Amino acid sequence: MPELAVTDGMPPPDDLPRGEFRATTLADGSIRIDHADPRILISAELLHMIADGDGRDAWLDLRASGMFYLVGAVLHINAVNQHVVYRITGYVPRIRGYLAEWPD
Repeated sequence: MPELAVTDGMPPPDDLPRGEFRATTLADGSIRIDHADPRILISAELLHMIADGDGRDAWLDLRASGMFYLVGAVLHINAVNQHVVYRITGYVPRIRGYLAEWPD
């Protein structure tokens, strides 16, 4: 699983979201969302994997993204038990991670 990585060896900034998103892959290959907080941090590597993926369980709507590539995009995660939507609201280059929040 792709993880966040601090690029300069310093600890991550203190003001980053502490929310979590946890899912389980089921035997048939589908996913179940176990926990989804309203504000999370997602690694750039994972978000790019989703953007390049087949769109079966997770996909990005890039129509609202701006000049910072994925900022403004909408992440959809479709699971057997629910559908979660996050708007990508920022990028933190030091840790190569994106801020994601439930839209209003």
